[in-house]
Amino acid sequence: MAAFPAPEIIPAQDTPFERAAQLRWFDGMDDPRLNLTAELEAPDFVTKAKQAGLPPFAVLFHAICGASLDVDAFRWRLTPDGEPFRIQSLLPSYTVRNAQGHVNFSYVPFTEDLAAFISAYHADKAEAESATEMRTNVEAGPECGQLYCTGLPFLRFSSIEHPRSGGGAFAATPSIAAGQWRMEAWGRLTLPLSAQVHHGLVDGAHVAHWFEAVSARLERYVKG
Repeated sequence: MAAFPAPEIIPAQDTPFERAAQLRWFDGMDDPRLNLTAELEAPDFVTKAKQAGLPPFAVLFHAICGASLDVDAFRWRLTPDGEPFRIQSLLPSYTVRNAQGHVNFSYVPFTEDLAAFISAYHADKAEAESATEMRTNVEAGPECGQLYCTGLPFLRFSSIEHPRSGGGAFAATPSIAAGQWRMEAWGRLTLPLSAQVHHGLVDGAHVAHWFEAVSARLERYVKG
């Protein structure tokens, strides 16, 4: 897999971490993760994407990634030693199916420029779909500014849990899942959306704000 530049990390002294008590409490548990699934209501970004020749999931993925930078709680990660730090950029991944129909991962460096993001999305998707080995970026650790996303366009799920690997640094990387969307009678799209986060870094209220940020980004896309 191609090498990607390391993200900028804002030092703790510039952005103080305010959740030391919460981090100690939840990181001391067997599993510090919080899982929330709810229905996202959004404008019809699918029709606009198709009219522009864009993959609707890529537009949604872009909004999901951008929203995780809009909500500050979603920017925090943990070093292997358990120290919190705040990311400035993202190397998000999402699931694809290879030629045999099995899961693999595609990586798309996030940029606010949607056209550049879509271009990178297409380029790496083809590489991921043709790969025979699992394309993991685990060795880069949380410092890479990762965000894990699963797309389930064939399923309207009501809850989901992702594979787990202990707590600490790996639990600090949010895992997102987006399910099958549908057009409602009132002219809006709805889809199941899930966020699995480290509760020492993110509360339920932050997840709600993140939902609002995803919807707001899709609103701007449709009106833009």
